[in-house]
Amino acid sequence: MNTAYVPTIQEKETGNYEFFNGFGAFVCEGREYEILLEGNNRPPAPWINVVSNKNFGFQISESGGGFTWSINSRENKLTPWSNDPVSDMASEAIYILDEITGEVITPMSLGRSDRGIYRVRHGFGYSKFLHEEGLLNQELTVFTPLDESLKLWNLKLTNHSDKVKYLSLTYYVEWVLGTQREQTSPYVLTSYDNEHEYLYAKNIYTLNFQNSYPYLFSSEMIVGYTGDRQEFLGQTGSIREPRGAEVKLSCNTGVCYDPCGAIQVSVAIQPQESKTVLFGLGYSSNLNEIYKIRYKYRDVTASEKELDRVKAYWNRLLGTVQVKTRDRAIDILVNGWLLYQTVSCRINARAGFYQCGGAYGYRDQLQDTLSLLFTESDILRSQILIACSRQFEEGDVQHWWHPPMGLGVRTRITDDLLWLPYCTAAYIRSTGDTTILKEQVPYIKGPVLEEDQHDVMFTPEISQRSESVYEHCKKAIQRTGFGEHGLPLMGGGDWNDGMNEVGIMGKGESVWLAWFLYTVLGDFIPLCYLEGDGAYGQELEKKRETLLKSIEEHAWDGEWYLRAFYDDGSKLGSKENDECRIDSISQSWSVISKGAQKERAKTAMQSAWRYLVMEEEALSLLLAPPFNKTSKNPGYIKNYIPGIRENGGQYTHAAAWLAIATSMLHDYNMAETLFTILNPIHITKNRKDALRYEKEPYVMTADISLSPPYTGRGGWSWYTGSAGWMYQGLLSWFLGIRKEGNELIIDPATPASFGDFSIEYKYGSSLYEIRVESRSKGMLTTETIIVDDRLVQGNRVMLEDDGERHRIIV
Repeated sequence: MNTAYVPTIQEKETGNYEFFNGFGAFVCEGREYEILLEGNNRPPAPWINVVSNKNFGFQISESGGGFTWSINSRENKLTPWSNDPVSDMASEAIYILDEITGEVITPMSLGRSDRGIYRVRHGFGYSKFLHEEGLLNQELTVFTPLDESLKLWNLKLTNHSDKVKYLSLTYYVEWVLGTQREQTSPYVLTSYDNEHEYLYAKNIYTLNFQNSYPYLFSSEMIVGYTGDRQEFLGQTGSIREPRGAEVKLSCNTGVCYDPCGAIQVSVAIQPQESKTVLFGLGYSSNLNEIYKIRYKYRDVTASEKELDRVKAYWNRLLGTVQVKTRDRAIDILVNGWLLYQTVSCRINARAGFYQCGGAYGYRDQLQDTLSLLFTESDILRSQILIACSRQFEEGDVQHWWHPPMGLGVRTRITDDLLWLPYCTAAYIRSTGDTTILKEQVPYIKGPVLEEDQHDVMFTPEISQRSESVYEHCKKAIQRTGFGEHGLPLMGGGDWNDGMNEVGIMGKGESVWLAWFLYTVLGDFIPLCYLEGDGAYGQELEKKRETLLKSIEEHAWDGEWYLRAFYDDGSKLGSKENDECRIDSISQSWSVISKGAQKERAKTAMQSAWRYLVMEEEALSLLLAPPFNKTSKNPGYIKNYIPGIRENGGQYTHAAAWLAIATSMLHDYNMAETLFTILNPIHITKNRKDALRYEKEPYVMTADISLSPPYTGRGGWSWYTGSAGWMYQGLLSWFLGIRKEGNELIIDPATPASFGDFSIEYKYGSSLYEIRVESRSKGMLTTETIIVDDRLVQGNRVMLEDDGERHRIIV
């Protein structure tokens, strides 16, 4: 898919560029994305990396902008989060003063365009900045260790001149220590510990994170420091050209300053010599831990060992499944970036450039963790237990909440709670681990919503009542109410929060939710029998049959399925409507649920293809036409400009469902087209495309606009559940590799033109090499496979953890 281009000297140096689009390209076999900054040639928006462990992390853009957080990325920012795509101002930086020439240089561009070439490489768990200026080569690696609340800046300097270089290095950060700098700065106290050589800060007026300190240190002896931002920046200075980088700092700290943290060290580097200097930003409530970390990283090799551990962790997690197809863009996403985006951003950080969340979404992180069933199913297991712990005694759940405090919202949204039984069943089906059903988890309790209340925010109490995961799931299912057409009530919104007025009076019904509930019941019934709860299982079987009859009787609109019924009984997503005549998710889930009559499912999907997929523009829309002038009020979805986000743009999460449904229907060519137009690597393959799309080519965006002149522009990137669904769609449905207990199912949906492909799957100590070989056109049925030279009937393989290499040919 690479377009022809003339490589510059830098590209020739870097060698194997893949998918270069004028701004950047994949390197290191797709494991890193390199961005080339030269003069005014920079990406059309900040292209970032999100680096995190479970308790700590940061995001960083190609210019060095970004922020650092600990425990909760919204509530406990250590440095300021900015989502200004124009200025992309940094709040942390390193400066290098040449003490002989007085010249100040920076290893990251900080948005300057007059300093020669910067190369920036975003990798899994780290980012690297490469720059040479004034005969000084700089290689800066920024990362967070696997299990320390710490950000390390590892700066390797090489003197290419024939004279000794005497350098003064300054590391600078702006403090927040809360949600917003404007609110917290009057209460931030800075201090310096002379004995152990670190500068620290404290918010003396905070409720949630008392007695915890962020701190700065270096591997070199600190010769100057300040806690006064005005001193550092100077009267008219900015972070691009601060006065404090040019002079020795005063060693002032205290309170009543505009707070910052800056530390300075001095080094001398001989001609042709290299030297590594380390700076750290940590966070701790324990002084002994600070001393320990401080002394550990006096030795710069400690940081190299930690970086090796980080790389090994991601190699293991992302290396469990590796695919090799003719479509290199699929390989790069599936073999790394989709799961990296899901784990680092969605599960750990819960923040991106365009949204600083910090909270858990009830349905959000449950769905994200589904994509880890092959590689790290324990993460899904623990998310199920977390979800149980945010369920009220009455059965409803917090729509979102902030850890560790638990502050969150109680709403009338109706699908949240059903993801609990859905994900629990998926976890058991894939792992065979039924012990999770017996785990005891307490409920929460708090004020119930009043009649006229749509939602309420508060911190609930932990209930005295604990029940098993099985009972929590049961309670979620029992909570669902039904309307006059026998379909589930829509309440304050189903999966589409923007349709929050459709059923707010308590009568409107959701067709999508009906398909989803049908799926949940089908998955949960076997668990009822497993738990010896046969009577409830039978009750659910009857409920499921009735539900399907109601859907087919009331929700079929002739060529597709309706989306919902309003409170007054009128239809939404019908040919009778002028706006939102057809909605993607009712069609895709009629197939995913395996509930719709075959011919209807096929017709519904053909309608979705006809009205919602714009192949030329590479868009797969959520609904069409958008809401604009309708007298009906579906909810806040109507506040978006037509063609933007949920209001008739591409909502990528739903577009992935459509691609999955197409694969399940065995419409191979359509499936390939849908997965291709969803792939950010394909839609940014040249400069013009990259400028239109604007966002990073290596991660998924939540949405893409239809509204001219922004048609084809990516919405917010990184922080979206579409990454997890794209991974599941490509691996489990398009390439067709699924796991049930200790069996592997091989059921591809690739067209004949897609050609052969192979998959390596590490199962415990064993390696399974799966090769899907060419076939003639037409239906792909896997009736027999060859396992280690034996012919096996069907498409299932028993997995054995025996340390051997097994070969499967399909």
